[in-house]
Amino acid sequence: MTIHDITKKKLPPYEIKYEKPAEKFFKKHEDVREEYENLIWERYCGKNPERLDIKILKGKKNEYCRMRIGDWRIIFTVDENNDITVIDTLNAGSRGDIYKKIGGLKLL
Repeated sequence: MTIHDITKKKLPPYEIKYEKPAEKFFKKHEDVREEYENLIWERYCGKNPERLDIKILKGKKNEYCRMRIGDWRIIFTVDENNDITVIDTLNAGSRGDIYKKIGGLKLL
């Protein structure tokens, strides 16, 4: 998967799942959740993909991606192996702390 694939490729219908740490973050930051879901919708509907700030992360899991929304970072994976694309949201937090929580990942 490349950055071009993430921001340009049109995919089938999608579903967003939230792991417990991400759900905990979004309970406190509903505005960030709303923006995240809107950006994912724009991404999969092909509207304004240039507006997205998504990077692939390197480290233990090369399939991790991060989306930047202001000072917040959202870590997620994308599974395109099914009829429906599953976006598994792993964690979210401030730009200074999120990479430590995930375990030493860096931007590719």
